[in-house]
Amino acid sequence: MAGLLLCLCFNTLFASNQAYEGVIKDDFGNPLEFVNVTLMALNDSTLIDGTVTDTTGKFTVRANGAPAYLRITAMGFEDMIISNPAPDSGVIILSPASYMLGEVVVKGSRPMAKVKGDGLQVSIAGSYLANTGTALEVLGKMPFVTKSGAEIEVLGKGSPLIYINGRQVRDMSELDQLSSSQIKTVDVVTNPGARYASTVNAVIRITTVAPVGEGFSFNDRTTVGYKHYAYLFEQVNLNWRKNGFDFFGMLNYENYRERPGFSNNTTRYLKSGWVQQNSSGQDFAKYPVYQGKVGLNYNLSAHNLGFYYDFSYKPSTNSGTATADRFIDNIFSETLEACSASIQRNRQHLASAYYSGQLGKWTLSANFDALWQSNDKNSMDTEFSTANPVRQSTTVNNVVNRLLAGNVTAAFPVWKGNLKFGTELTDIHRSDKYSGNADYINDSDIKINETTTALFAEAEQSFGAISATLGLRWEYTDSKYWQSGQLSVDQSRKYHNLAPSASISVPIGRVNTRLSYMKKTSRPAFGQLGSAIKYIDRYSYESGNPNLKPVYRDYISASASWKDIVVELEFCSTKNYFMWQTSEYPGDDNITLLTMINMPRFNTYGAYINYSPAFFGCWHPSIMAGINAQDFKISHNGKVLNLNRPLGIFRFDNAVHLPWDMWLNVDLSARTSGNGDNCYVKPYWQCNLGLYKSFANDTWSVKLQLNDVFDTWRQSITLYDAISCNETNKLYDTRDFSLTIRYNFNSARSRYKGRGAGNSDKNRF
Repeated sequence: MAGLLLCLCFNTLFASNQAYEGVIKDDFGNPLEFVNVTLMALNDSTLIDGTVTDTTGKFTVRANGAPAYLRITAMGFEDMIISNPAPDSGVIILSPASYMLGEVVVKGSRPMAKVKGDGLQVSIAGSYLANTGTALEVLGKMPFVTKSGAEIEVLGKGSPLIYINGRQVRDMSELDQLSSSQIKTVDVVTNPGARYASTVNAVIRITTVAPVGEGFSFNDRTTVGYKHYAYLFEQVNLNWRKNGFDFFGMLNYENYRERPGFSNNTTRYLKSGWVQQNSSGQDFAKYPVYQGKVGLNYNLSAHNLGFYYDFSYKPSTNSGTATADRFIDNIFSETLEACSASIQRNRQHLASAYYSGQLGKWTLSANFDALWQSNDKNSMDTEFSTANPVRQSTTVNNVVNRLLAGNVTAAFPVWKGNLKFGTELTDIHRSDKYSGNADYINDSDIKINETTTALFAEAEQSFGAISATLGLRWEYTDSKYWQSGQLSVDQSRKYHNLAPSASISVPIGRVNTRLSYMKKTSRPAFGQLGSAIKYIDRYSYESGNPNLKPVYRDYISASASWKDIVVELEFCSTKNYFMWQTSEYPGDDNITLLTMINMPRFNTYGAYINYSPAFFGCWHPSIMAGINAQDFKISHNGKVLNLNRPLGIFRFDNAVHLPWDMWLNVDLSARTSGNGDNCYVKPYWQCNLGLYKSFANDTWSVKLQLNDVFDTWRQSITLYDAISCNETNKLYDTRDFSLTIRYNFNSARSRYKGRGAGNSDKNRF
């Protein structure tokens, strides 16, 4: 009886909420956003309901049971009338308008960022950010995102996964290869749901402007710069498009050199005495890059499929010298001098295929990746001592990774939203061989086979202006560990992991708010699991830890946006955090072993605000400020050390529209002193200048960039562990001048829409 009543109630509710829905695309198969869809009464054409399409081209209008028709209108497209529409209209294709309007200039302002879905969305196209230069520079200006060189960080979440049109960025140089004028929107996802791996704490999604035109096109990017050494980046993209067929290719070459330096003051509290070592050194490194990509893509109405192959070869050389003075109980012991040279060759082959399409109410996607990676390193080291004999050694480290991965996702409408579910499979083989020609170097031969199976489901529902998302991901990992051909039962692991996530968005007056929760996991990188003991110098060794446990994090965050202001508050509880620790080497009190261990649970807190006013005319300022705090404690030299000093972040970006349609960027950033993990970080700041100008409707563009104008960027960190304190100063040539010239011929971009598979595991390599 109860079940019958429930069914009757559900049927009554469904009848009173009859809806018409569909997906609107252009004749190239691209979804159309902001298309007006109105449901009109058939007898007198009165309005019943109306809406606009979302970013996927989807619309839903509510009916009242009376006969009706759909009217669909969009700027630049022919109007469409659908009489007697079905509840599910499927994919609707709009034809381009047969007339052209004269040029119209519309001026206005809109908020830079807004709380949307699982994060913040920033519109780039049509804003001053489109004149920034590259996608990498655009990301450095996003709310709650910081950039240091080519490294991107989401505040409180660490390094994000980055996607361009659904495909993961695996080489940060891709962001330099994408022009800011080609970007439509950027989503900063601070609460990635169940469809992402449980190891993913943050995601940035870049959506490009829909390509237009057919035939052959190419664009070329040349960057020349000076950073103590001259450098060159050269990249060519080729594309040929006909109807729904797309063939694309890319060639990239980079020639880059650097000379990083360092100075360290290390104190170790050993049984043999209080050891202090003051060292400094200089390295010279050369990093050429040879990269190519070729692929094809086919769009047929509601179906898209494609394939690409990517190859990269990165040979690098590194040489350096270092000098250290060693003291025991404040008495000079000896001077150490080290000379090192290494040659490293990294090769990577990646084949990726995808399918996405719509079958009735169902939206389907599938991705398949095959990755092979080889990294060979040969090192030669010579160590001189004023108190001990000379040591000379050569080491060889050969690492091979192989990955096969696939995922399938399906989505269909349920009630007032949709349900997504899917699965992901990953199979990894890794071999790591390390050997040397000296008796104080231990050889190792490690193999790891790992398979991961994941299932996930995520439901999204909208109740008027209120929306909610609930997701759950289950992952099972079976990892087998071999040492010198023998299976190590103790170091082989099986993991069962549940990763729930939930969020709710509620408007309060003119303020959009979101409250979210997620549970995330971080597994050790494969190099951190190795048991090989590697030689650093005659008094220091380093080793991985096969017994490392995964890190578990529980995040609770609250976001709000009002006009030009966006605020985020965050709490995170972390269990089993990975941290490097120094211990005495077994059997010798004068030697230390550096290894990674799990730490007890601790909490972190964050508060961030971004203000980007849009009413100053030619001046577009953006201010971001934040604070991070933690309640972290560590045992140091037999005492409890509290590392809870807050760390402040500040950024002040300025874009000025100059005469002759030029853009000047003046960007200031700073960090205060404070604690992060087991570190104390000293304050630093920097100022960057940029001048951008495009020609002939963006056919040509020129960008002059001067980074760290006053040469003030310095990284000074003090690291604490149980028996050591290490003060490190890293010295880089951060003052950098570059000139970038881009040329676009019949500009068009590939429509490749694959998302890739096994993405988080690729990062562990």
